[in-house]
Amino acid sequence: MKNPLQKTPDPSLAMTLFLVAVLMMAASPLLASTSSFVVPNDVALRIRLDDTLTSSDSRVGDPFSATVVEQGEYQNARVYGHIAEIQLSGKVKGSTSMVLRFDRLVMPDGRRSPIHAEIVELYHAPSGEKVDVEGAIESGGRGRKSVEHTAIGAGAGALLGGIFGGGKGAGIGSVIGGVGGLGTTAFHGHQKITLNSGQEMLIRITGR
Repeated sequence: MKNPLQKTPDPSLAMTLFLVAVLMMAASPLLASTSSFVVPNDVALRIRLDDTLTSSDSRVGDPFSATVVEQGEYQNARVYGHIAEIQLSGKVKGSTSMVLRFDRLVMPDGRRSPIHAEIVELYHAPSGEKVDVEGAIESGGRGRKSVEHTAIGAGAGALLGGIFGGGKGAGIGSVIGGVGGLGTTAFHGHQKITLNSGQEMLIRITGR
């Protein structure tokens, strides 16, 4: 005899629970693949820029990405960052500088890690860009050359001033010559940094 209080299982409810279980099982590898992990300090990565960055056209805050090109655990991972600072050179001397900040590394399987890194080396920079002791990128610079131009201009002015006006004329001529020298170097404008897409660099993971 059938118990009138016993309920027949609802087939639609059982099917719903089954589908939920299947979806959770299917999603678990995806959730695991996008989980966070930590890249250890002092790991060195050779990366290739995906974007072109210049001191004249790029702006502070502009994002960029790069791809890890060396073989190893992080090969083909993507590195994302932004331009943190651009300092243009003076028109007479000095170097333009650009600071890049690295924000995160994303592995091919989707795992991601926040990172802080510094640039250690630029490979075959087209315009002689280099890395300073603080990890900033500097233009080739022309500081000493500019000073030499100015000194030559001042000396020539002093010579002409001495010929035409004696001691006082030499002083005036020196000022005029110096201005002439400055005008010559100022004609060249600011030093420019150009990091083309495909530019490779070596970065080192730091703890800050």
